[in-house]
Amino acid sequence: MGPRTKLAWYGLMILFALICETPFQLIVVLCVGMTVSLILKGSLKQYRVMIAIMLLLGLQMLILQLLFCREGMLLYQWGMIKIYSEAIPLTVLGMLRTTVIVFASMQFLTSASPTEFTLMLMKFKVPYRFAMLVGLGVRFLPLMKAEYLSIIESQSIRGLKMEKVWDKIKAIIPTFLPFLYRAVRRSTEIALAMDLRGYGQSKTRTFASNIEIKTYDRVLISGIFLIMILSSLYKMAPFAS
Repeated sequence: MGPRTKLAWYGLMILFALICETPFQLIVVLCVGMTVSLILKGSLKQYRVMIAIMLLLGLQMLILQLLFCREGMLLYQWGMIKIYSEAIPLTVLGMLRTTVIVFASMQFLTSASPTEFTLMLMKFKVPYRFAMLVGLGVRFLPLMKAEYLSIIESQSIRGLKMEKVWDKIKAIIPTFLPFLYRAVRRSTEIALAMDLRGYGQSKTRTFASNIEIKTYDRVLISGIFLIMILSSLYKMAPFAS
């Protein structure tokens, strides 16, 4: 499956995340996306961090909805704090919608190599000076992850507690400045290396590999676009009538 097919699938997932109106529909979309990842990758281990982040985000969304939601019937009141019946359903819907969007983004970013992203953008007539930035950004993420893990390990040796989840949350503050320093240092090193290699001096450049759209890619992209068009028309039909 080529990167353009994966981009079309990513667009389809985002569209369904935005137009689905019930938690059941969003759960179905999420299950389909996970099934596709399981078929392509054979594992879902890369999404473990996403689950922890989404649970923390869901807790924040629940607190905000309980405090500020004013839809439905009034269930409980304590002074100025009022809890309405629609607070939890809206939280579940927002949580599932956000999860589908984050999952689709991770699926797309981890499904192709940085070189494929660069070549895909160049196929879309994006100048290579800008297309290369996307590939560099994708390569930069795992590098900075390794840097952050190295910082956490060094802080643990110095006595920083990292046993519980709350300890890891508190450790963000003492590890942020070293992480920021290393990120700036890495960026400077990459920029210097690219300047020394004459990056941007020529209007065109060659690559060791190339991407070609195959017949099954055309069929899949056509099917995905057809589903997107039909879903959009179905969504707009009640308003059109």
